[in-house]
Amino acid sequence: MLTVLLPLITLVLGFVSSYLLELFRTRWTRQNTQDTRNAERQQAEHLDRVAFERDGLRAMHAAIHDLLSRVNAIAMAQAKAEAAGLDWRESDGGQELRAAAMHANVRCSHESALLLHPPVIEAVERLTSTAYPMYWTRESGMDPSHNGEFYGAATAAGKAIATRLRELYGFPASTASPDLQPSGA
Repeated sequence: MLTVLLPLITLVLGFVSSYLLELFRTRWTRQNTQDTRNAERQQAEHLDRVAFERDGLRAMHAAIHDLLSRVNAIAMAQAKAEAAGLDWRESDGGQELRAAAMHANVRCSHESALLLHPPVIEAVERLTSTAYPMYWTRESGMDPSHNGEFYGAATAAGKAIATRLRELYGFPASTASPDLQPSGA
């Protein structure tokens, strides 16, 4: 009887062990596949976020360039009007220059809404707040304190953007200069 049951028990144990091994192999394969997919998804999300941030920084840089161009156009019109003893705002195109500078400032504010890096956000906020006197007052950029604040803020914003872009492209960030600190620090 033992000789008949021994092969039967071996056969049953073989089937059970084979079934359990297949079950564990399937579970292990499923877990590995899921881990690989999660890692790939996280990598793709990270790359999308980096691309989004790069695009936002490039758009912000273009908006800052536009704002600087508009403010410089006012400075040229102001110099011409002042030489003639006139108010630049009442000269030909004065209101258009002011409106263009205001629009460029608003564009900077809108572009900054999509920024993700706090130092860049702070630098752009400082720039947009110092830009207002540059196009709204009669003196505009003639006041040395306003002029210095505005161009200092523009430089700080440009440096903050450049630093962040270097980080996003994988280059080591240069040491932070005092210009990158918020105005209240």
